[in-house]
Amino acid sequence: MSITSSSLWGIVAAGGEGARLKDFARDRIGTDTPKQFCAFVGTRTMLERTLRRARLLISSQHLVISATSHHRPFLFQSLGERPPGSLLSQPRNRHTAPGILFPLIHIFKNAPDALVAIFPSDHFVLPGRRLMRAVGEATAYLRRTNSTSAVILAADATYPETEYGWISPGTSVSTSDQTESIFRVKDFAEKPSPHEAERMLAERWVWNTMVLVARGTSLLEFFRRAVPDLVAYFKPLHRLAGTRLEQHVTNEVYRTISSVNFSSAVLARQPDHLSVSPIRGMHWSDWGSKARILRTINALRAGHTARSFMEPA
Repeated sequence: MSITSSSLWGIVAAGGEGARLKDFARDRIGTDTPKQFCAFVGTRTMLERTLRRARLLISSQHLVISATSHHRPFLFQSLGERPPGSLLSQPRNRHTAPGILFPLIHIFKNAPDALVAIFPSDHFVLPGRRLMRAVGEATAYLRRTNSTSAVILAADATYPETEYGWISPGTSVSTSDQTESIFRVKDFAEKPSPHEAERMLAERWVWNTMVLVARGTSLLEFFRRAVPDLVAYFKPLHRLAGTRLEQHVTNEVYRTISSVNFSSAVLARQPDHLSVSPIRGMHWSDWGSKARILRTINALRAGHTARSFMEPA
């Protein structure tokens, strides 16, 4: 499953606070630690599981963790030593758009021609190899076609979840016996109403896993089109990233900007520039609520052996 080119980089988004799960984490595992640093099943934290999946395809030197400064003790407890430059600390949590744009600027400065995969750190995936195989196939598709679209990896919807992003696949852009089909995005909806979610489920829409692959240059253009004010605030870092002035400028940027959600503010506003690759037979869940964690654990207990909890997910 390896990609021979060194042009694939990864961003692991780990800057969230997990406020809604703090009571659950305290009751279940006796900690107030943010969810991405918790081990709800097995012994590995959610962040560790995400990194293990990503490393099936991407070298550690090309994986950048986007975290928040006050989480550093949790990071080092969970991960130990990391390669220099692979951990970027945001002064404050300003949601997912700044949390992706900040490391994207660093990657672009080091590798302007890079392909970039984005991984949330708080999702449960089984089997992880199936997801990473789809990441590899999306990478190969982008390299082969020179497409400027972002390929979103999607999971089969199994119930009318109202807090997910939903995608309606359109016409196929790439099919073969060896790869997952990649489709144009016909429609994209964030957090639908219960009635809309029921309709989307009946019409076989898929869930946005928030794992995506795109050219770094394309992702920067996504930001410029959708949130130009945010991009303007980050503009000095294009020149100063990696210098002694970076920390001072970064502090000023994060003191000024507001919170921006990457999915709703950036992706959902430009579906014409998106493609989607549905992954069949994969269990995926965004563990943002107690109900979804328990739903996953109960489903796994009903259909898998206890060993499944201990294997890389």
